[in-house]
Amino acid sequence: MRTKGIGPQGLGIKGNNGYYIGSPAKFKAHKMYGKDGEVEVAKTKEKHLSLKDKGYGHSPAKKQDACYTKVASRYKGGNSAYRSGAMVKCRKVGAANWGNSSKK
Repeated sequence: MRTKGIGPQGLGIKGNNGYYIGSPAKFKAHKMYGKDGEVEVAKTKEKHLSLKDKGYGHSPAKKQDACYTKVASRYKGGNSAYRSGAMVKCRKVGAANWGNSSKK
């Protein structure tokens, strides 16, 4: 049910800080992940911004396997059905054997 006011759910008008005027502007502490695997907790907005400047992100860095790099080098241009199918085949036979032609 909508309450009195302007905007979604009657929260009011959005201010310069991105929050609705009249709503509490609280910062929620959260984890931030470095590229080398270390984890820091950003408890304030200032700490969050300093970690972003250092290269920290909101999700941990994903480590890619050998099949990912082999298939990605052959199928350029992002994800596609051909690329995902090749990834499945590579993981089935192993990265060392994928792409080798069979000789009879």
